[in-house]
Amino acid sequence: MELFSFGLLGLGTGAIYAIFALGLILTYRASGIINFGYGAMILFGVYQFADLRTTGVLVLPIGSIDFGSRPSVLVAFAVVLLHSALLTLVIYALCFRPVHAAPPLARVVVSVGVMLAVQALVLVRFGSVPRSVAPILPNDAVTVLGAKMPADRLYLAGIVIVLAVILGFVISRTRFGMASRGAAENEKAAVLLGYRPQRLAAINWLIAGVGGTAMGILIAPTTSLEAGTYTMLIVPALGAALIGRLSSVPWAVAGGFILGATQSMLLYITQTVPWLPQNGLKQGLPFLVIIIALIVMGNKLPGRGAAEEKLPPAPAGPMRPWLIAVGIVVLAVAIPLLSSQWRLGLITTMTASILCLSLVVLTGYVGQISLAQMSLAGVAGFTLAKIGGNSWMPFPVAMILSAGVATILGVIVSIPALRVRGLHLAVVTIAAAVAIEELIFKNPKFTGGLTGSPVAQPSLFGIELGIRGGGEFPQPVFGYLVLAVASVVAIGVALLRRSSLGRQMLAVRSSERAAAASGIDAARIKLIGATIASFLAGIGGSLMAYQQGQLSFETFSVMTSLLLVAVVYIGGISSVSGGLVAALMFSGGLVSIALDEWLGLGDYESLILAIALVAGAVMNPEGVAGMVHRLKLHRTSGTKTGAEHDSELEGISDQAPVLAGMKEA
Repeated sequence: MELFSFGLLGLGTGAIYAIFALGLILTYRASGIINFGYGAMILFGVYQFADLRTTGVLVLPIGSIDFGSRPSVLVAFAVVLLHSALLTLVIYALCFRPVHAAPPLARVVVSVGVMLAVQALVLVRFGSVPRSVAPILPNDAVTVLGAKMPADRLYLAGIVIVLAVILGFVISRTRFGMASRGAAENEKAAVLLGYRPQRLAAINWLIAGVGGTAMGILIAPTTSLEAGTYTMLIVPALGAALIGRLSSVPWAVAGGFILGATQSMLLYITQTVPWLPQNGLKQGLPFLVIIIALIVMGNKLPGRGAAEEKLPPAPAGPMRPWLIAVGIVVLAVAIPLLSSQWRLGLITTMTASILCLSLVVLTGYVGQISLAQMSLAGVAGFTLAKIGGNSWMPFPVAMILSAGVATILGVIVSIPALRVRGLHLAVVTIAAAVAIEELIFKNPKFTGGLTGSPVAQPSLFGIELGIRGGGEFPQPVFGYLVLAVASVVAIGVALLRRSSLGRQMLAVRSSERAAAASGIDAARIKLIGATIASFLAGIGGSLMAYQQGQLSFETFSVMTSLLLVAVVYIGGISSVSGGLVAALMFSGGLVSIALDEWLGLGDYESLILAIALVAGAVMNPEGVAGMVHRLKLHRTSGTKTGAEHDSELEGISDQAPVLAGMKEA
């Protein structure tokens, strides 16, 4: 009976999963975008409602409105929903509409950027102090089949079911619903019939934004309102939406309730069965659901014909050994000359370059989107903390073995890539990142809990190579160690681009069918790419562990993984130079220090960076490195036509040259 009671208590959580899933279905059907920022957008409205009801002040993204007194629940509800409608339309018009036909990765980056921007905006405007919302629905105890539960859970479930019935009718029976579905399947045909697909999409986004905020407010009294409360609920909501194949309202709602109830029952089971893991079991359930849904229905999930499955160009560019040597020498000379703060920033940038280059290999070369690279880096870092202090596991063996553990996990996570790619693979990897964080990073036996895990400093042949020791911090010798590893990785990734394996990767990225027709085993190439990328992420995570000395799981949070992808995309995810540019923008790197030192951005740094990421992805899909390369081509090849420039830049825009070059090799 107690297990049944816990299942009923999960109806409230299931209701928010279900309503989030409906919002994701609406926005995906309308514009082909999975809005990872949906939870953060709803969170802002819930915070507005909480503050308006307690202080009488409506906090806006910029400025505020003082009502003079606390408004009633209905007035506050109406005001917040009106603002939610305006905010949703502004975000759609400025961020999502320009990329509705962009490559999947561009849409993912914009979506992630919106999540990070709104999350940072919540922290800037409302702070990090948790809020509480007074009950809105009746919450007296009621008895259902002999089990007691708060009445508000039943009300929430009922409201969601009613909304789902209405939404299902609108989608399947009304002219607007059928036009929206038709525009999603064939945008050009919808235009010829007199419809305006972007207006239809905006209305769908409006419904999703207002409906989600309304349910978020009703749900708020049942949970603690914190800055990250709703943001990562996007993962279980995606699980529910995928149960409905991103199109079926009834199945998505049922999936949401089943997930919520099952998670609640798992909470009871873990409390009563001592040998089960106490952390992360219920949070790992959505990952399992997503994996099963995508493996079973990977080829049946709806797509969007108007969107091109095209990634930014992957130019080879000439390798200039003298320029590489000069760069390494300049960095080597700078390491001991820089102040402590700038030297640490340079070390962070060089370490981050390895993580960025792991994404260049996986996404830029192979075409597989991963939102879990920092999670893999964290697995390597904490593994190093466990084994690095043993005398029988010296440096660099401990670092290599730790990277090997991350590689094994990375290959396992990449197995669904054999069935899906693009946006659906992004869903798998963000779910994997959440599962790793909850199951591994929040397990104090593995990570040391809030105090973190100490990491033994590296030494080789009696020479101390650690970041600490002596009279200065950070030690220059550690900077030289990181410089050596980063240089080898950068040169190796550049050579990979020019190798036969690299050409096969680009062929798979360009067209799996064409690659298979030429004799390339696409599945094998994908797994090789995942292996290399995961190993590089593990090396980067190990160096981060050495750098920090006392490793905390917060370093490898899901948000950090998302930020890494966005930064690398803006830098130029298809080239080594792009990965190096991205490393400059990594948190704690040289650009971060410069902004803090010269502009004093403080709490606004994360918000400004997130806005810059969105703007960069919208206005410059090629990234900084791609833009510079294109400018060089136009400057040095004035006699060529624009089409010739584009063909030369992309390098793989035409499958025939890629496959022909590969055969010649």
